Amino acid sequence: MQRDFGLLDVTIRGPKEPEVIVIGGVHGDERSGIRAVRRLREADLDLQRGVAFVLANPAAIEADKRYLDSDLNRVFPGDPDGDREERIAAQLCELIEGHTTLSLHATESEPTPFALIHSSRPQEFDLASELPVPYVVDHWGVNEQTITVCGLSVEIELASDDSEETAVTAEHQARAFLKRVDALPGEPSDADPEYFHMSEPVPKPSGTCYELYGENFERVPAGTAYASVDGTDLIADESFWPIMMSTHGYEDLFGYEGHKIGESLTEVKETWLDGD
Repeated sequence: MQRDFGLLDVTIRGPKEPEVIVIGGVHGDERSGIRAVRRLREADLDLQRGVAFVLANPAAIEADKRYLDSDLNRVFPGDPDGDREERIAAQLCELIEGHTTLSLHATESEPTPFALIHSSRPQEFDLASELPVPYVVDHWGVNEQTITVCGLSVEIELASDDSEETAVTAEHQARAFLKRVDALPGEPSDADPEYFHMSEPVPKPSGTCYELYGENFERVPAGTAYASVDGTDLIADESFWPIMMSTHGYEDLFGYEGHKIGESLTEVKETWLDGD
């Protein structure tokens, strides 16, 4: 079913009006989520609920650019009278309101899929806990103008390459989400993620040669080197877990410091959410 949704490219499938939303293409150059949404639109799905499959920024997708006027995932809740991306953000927020949403993204910093949620909606922890990801990251206090401000939603970050393998992974995540919200029959894959809070950005000093030590989601002890710039080591003042750290993902940042908030959903609810 096709309708006019302004600047959005929306296809509605299923037996009823949309109750669930799957989004790709918030950034036009993140191809795996775009390919997954297109495939699911055409797939023979036994949908039990109405689903809106959305390509968020069709013009940027066509141009294969992250955005055209402004970074869409930094301008929510948007402005109906703003630039292209601000208007898209306003239209997406209106569409998402009252619906459970999955948004597929990509990052150059981490090949393993992980979930981004916001603890202002604690039920997002419940939703993400049953998706096939090893890590769930609460970005409360960081990047507050992302799509998660619009309603109950989970972002899945995937590898940034445009490979068939990553496209299949994106579709797998979307299908697991649709099972999790009872839009598809079956149970989502077993999941037992670790839980983190993303906090302070890690600046990337000026230089020409950058190196990162260790891996994302692996603890960096205080007093140890986590990176080097032109051969000079950078030392951690306090221990942290790197999140979205990369030598080339951001112009002026390596990524973000993270802190583990739980090994289980029960622990997160007893400690992090009660104390939030």
